[in-house]
Amino acid sequence: MRLSHHLSWLLPVLFMAGCEPFEPWFDYAPDEKQLQHIGRMDWSTELGPTYAHSGVTIRFRCNCTGVDVAFEEDPDGIGVEHNNWVNIIVDGKTQAKVEILPGRNILRGARNLPRGEHTIEIVKRTEPFAGRVKFLGLSLQGVLLDPPPWPEKKMEFIGDSITCGYGNEVDIYAPTYSEPNTGYHSKNEDISQAYGSILGRRFNAEVVTTCISGTGVYRNLDGTTEGKAYPYLYKRIFPDSEKPEWKPEWFVPDVIVINLGNNDFNFMVEGTPTAPPAEEFKAAYRKFVLDLVGYYPSTKIIASVGPMMNDNYPEGAEHWTKMQRYVREMVEGLQAEGKSNVQYFAYTPIVSDPYGEDWHPTNEAHAKMADELAVRLEEIGF
Repeated sequence: MRLSHHLSWLLPVLFMAGCEPFEPWFDYAPDEKQLQHIGRMDWSTELGPTYAHSGVTIRFRCNCTGVDVAFEEDPDGIGVEHNNWVNIIVDGKTQAKVEILPGRNILRGARNLPRGEHTIEIVKRTEPFAGRVKFLGLSLQGVLLDPPPWPEKKMEFIGDSITCGYGNEVDIYAPTYSEPNTGYHSKNEDISQAYGSILGRRFNAEVVTTCISGTGVYRNLDGTTEGKAYPYLYKRIFPDSEKPEWKPEWFVPDVIVINLGNNDFNFMVEGTPTAPPAEEFKAAYRKFVLDLVGYYPSTKIIASVGPMMNDNYPEGAEHWTKMQRYVREMVEGLQAEGKSNVQYFAYTPIVSDPYGEDWHPTNEAHAKMADELAVRLEEIGF
């Protein structure tokens, strides 16, 4: 244990926070060797690593009865509805959901834990749209221990807002099919309850999630294409910045699950969602999958579709049918060329309430997605 000079600004507050009898508090710097860092981080920033993606995690073991954590968030953020949130997960159970306010924050994490060893994870609940955070270190009422063993399996989930868990913490009933048009509220998003995280726990796998709301494989929700769609952003640590760049060799997954395409079919023309041109969509998807195959030659790749689309809306457009056909044909074409590690999968569409924000899956719906995909993962030997 040590008190890092990087955390000297924390001393007055942590001293007050630690004035509880019997157990002393100790501070740990963000680069302590006992801390495990999971996900895309920029370590070039002063004082600690900076990150934006959902699910980036600090994991450690401790003999402790309490934990606080220090973060810094951009003071020029876009308002309280978009502040980042983190989960403090102790021994697999979320003990605290904490908001990070603009500026430097000392977050009260977990208190009155049973004496003894605990595994603690500090998980960024919120997606890149909520902004970047910088991890400045933590304070324990107790001491750090050697870290837990790394999981043998690795999974990556690539997608849009569905994969991020957008609005999944609320249940909105829609008797008139107009109610879930809520807009984004960061407090209602929890990557820990999204299907990717659920599957990571089920398969005891290390999970990295790279999801960006509003993006598509050929075009985004706003209609932008080359240079703006998801495949062009994949190798970025921060989706809104070309530098620094993520190196694929830093995390080589055993399986990648892609869930893109929903936004490609939701570009609005005169108030109505429109389907992308079939060949352009399939070509963009094919190129992206081939890029991933190039980065990860031995990785199994699942191109999945759903569950937010169905053929009910817009009436007669058959967007759900078209999306399935486009993606399946793309996958079958790659398989015919010998890319047997590329698979197709479709989730069951959500056709009734409750919904999350803006028609997204709820926690319950994410659990069903995980159940369905788990069967396919077992079939391919994961």
